[in-house]
Amino acid sequence: MTHLRFNYTRMQQGRMYLFSGTVMALVQGGYVRRIPPGQEPSKAVMGLLLIIPSFIIMGLALSPAVLYVGLVLFSFASATVVPCLTTIVSSYGSTEQKGTVLGIFRSLGALARALGPLVTSIAYWSLGSTICYCLGSVLLIIPYILLKKTEFNLSSFKTKSLKE
Repeated sequence: MTHLRFNYTRMQQGRMYLFSGTVMALVQGGYVRRIPPGQEPSKAVMGLLLIIPSFIIMGLALSPAVLYVGLVLFSFASATVVPCLTTIVSSYGSTEQKGTVLGIFRSLGALARALGPLVTSIAYWSLGSTICYCLGSVLLIIPYILLKKTEFNLSSFKTKSLKE
């Protein structure tokens, strides 16, 4: 998209990834590591919710400045969601099952990172960048709803555990 819409060179695309990675490192090092225990589900939900407008902004961006606004939101959200989800998943299963649970979680993440680009590339070249990004943002409502339900279940589970 950056090459077609903004005539970005490889170097400019590399700088864009450097920018995004720097934002993610700062967010994880300065914000995520300070999230109090038990707040991970609500922070993951908030992060996932931020990805939705970031996709819309990037998909509709007609200038690099607007694109970078979307990138900041996306980078912040991604840097928040992934560590919080890992923490949430680690709360499932007994002590003996932790490795299996986390291994399955990471394997599913790797599968998504492998299949995601394939599916979105087909959508991108078939429908165009704007529709692809906007459709992606709409589809993110599904994991948002699922995560919101998980957030509720985790908070009630932890409340019950503390009472017992």
